[in-house]
Amino acid sequence: MLLTDVERLQYRSEPTPETIKAAWNTIHGHEAAISDIEDRIHDLLNQVQHLRYDQAKHRAAIERCIGLVTLARRLPEELLIKIFEHCVEDGWTRAPIVVSHVCSAWRRAAHAPKVWSHVYAKCDDPQVLDRTRFWLQMARGAYLHVTVVTSWRVPPRPIMEVMALLLERSAQWKSLKIETDSMRHADLILAQCNSPVPELREVDIRTAALDVGDPEGVSDLVRLADRFNTSFAPRLATVSYVSTVVPAVPIFPSHITNLTLEVKESPSNRPLSASAMIGILESLTELRSLSLSMPLIYEHEFIPEQDSERVASLPSLTALTVYGPTDLNELLPHIHAPSLRRLCLRSLEDLGLRQRPIGPSFTRFIGSSFPPLELLELHDIDLDPETFETCFAALPHLRELRLHESSISDATVQLLNGPRGLCPRLKRLDLRWCGHLRGRALVDLVRSRHVVDDLAGPVSDPIEEIGVINCCFVAQEDVLDLARMTVCRLVTRETDDYCRTTLCCTNQRYRTRLRMRHVSEFLDRNAGIRLVL
Repeated sequence: MLLTDVERLQYRSEPTPETIKAAWNTIHGHEAAISDIEDRIHDLLNQVQHLRYDQAKHRAAIERCIGLVTLARRLPEELLIKIFEHCVEDGWTRAPIVVSHVCSAWRRAAHAPKVWSHVYAKCDDPQVLDRTRFWLQMARGAYLHVTVVTSWRVPPRPIMEVMALLLERSAQWKSLKIETDSMRHADLILAQCNSPVPELREVDIRTAALDVGDPEGVSDLVRLADRFNTSFAPRLATVSYVSTVVPAVPIFPSHITNLTLEVKESPSNRPLSASAMIGILESLTELRSLSLSMPLIYEHEFIPEQDSERVASLPSLTALTVYGPTDLNELLPHIHAPSLRRLCLRSLEDLGLRQRPIGPSFTRFIGSSFPPLELLELHDIDLDPETFETCFAALPHLRELRLHESSISDATVQLLNGPRGLCPRLKRLDLRWCGHLRGRALVDLVRSRHVVDDLAGPVSDPIEEIGVINCCFVAQEDVLDLARMTVCRLVTRETDDYCRTTLCCTNQRYRTRLRMRHVSEFLDRNAGIRLVL
């Protein structure tokens, strides 16, 4: 604030008594004004506080009203029960207790027996008996999905007590899951299963093969086949077995139709033997689905079967997945699967570390079984051009081909061209990291499959979808040409896609550049571009 000339003169001379008195009067006047303003501020703050309190009351009333009409309260009880079941299936074992505290409607739904049908018995918990007894009481007559978890520290007695309690309801068992780091404890649990389980459909065992004090260091769950044979478990269909060694003897019930055998990395002295795996499969003649997963790092090298004529016949097998070191595929010629429709071969090894090509064993398998394959997936497994041609010629029913990190060439793709090409029923192609394949070859393939000639006889089906991810010689123009003729996919599939677990085919930056460069064409509905980005 600027001072006047008269006010400036007052500061340049000694103040008179009148000046001092006037200054103090002015000060007292400003102080009174400030006090009055403070009172007014205090009053306004009090009003704001009261207004905020009233505002909070209105908001609480709104929330109560919303709670009355919310969709969660209006959901049918059957749907709530289904939602709670999914919560438990996803691993939230305390879901029935937690959701029952929300409201009366949720409490009624949470008391449904099916919500309590997943019984999780953790033997390390000192309250496991009381908890299991309460869960069984709430489940009443519902089918039970039993999970028993224990560690090597737990003495046998608590495990036996828990199993005795569970076996009182063995007639209601729908599935059984055993998780333990001790093969001895897994064997103890199976030893208690001496009652019929007529409704049991699935058994899942996850264990380790090493036990302190075991002189051999390795043991097998031979009780598995005995406890769940046809008489005790007539409806058992699926077995999943995860361990650190391949069983040396057949341990699986002979009447199962689905088997998942997964072996983790292990320092065990037991070798990875093809003979042991063939011995396991020879007794499982009713298998329809088989998944074999072996570790890349194993104490000993893969031991192939010496008898080239030994074959495990699986006449009903329709789906086979083999995942592990490339040598594991030498097991293929020893499997006879004349009904096979889905074959997925996946290698754990990098391209430079693959020990030997699988062409001979693969062609021998195709030639001996003559399977009506409809889906073939080769993940990080390569074939030479001659093997590709032999396989294509032997697979007239093939509908879907998936190649990951393959050196398939333009000449090999041209074998599929035209209305009379190989694999006439082929409709879907999924190509990833195919570094030798040019985009023009794919464009020619799709275009040629739409050509109709005048010759008599069946013609090839058109390509309905083609996936191209991280193929360096497929240009953006090729992608757009493909999308004008058929559905072109640049992303992984939403389901049944192994790359979603490894995240090796995320091409977000490429798809963003493509979208930005051709945005006008994508927005033009008349362009006829069918591109899945």
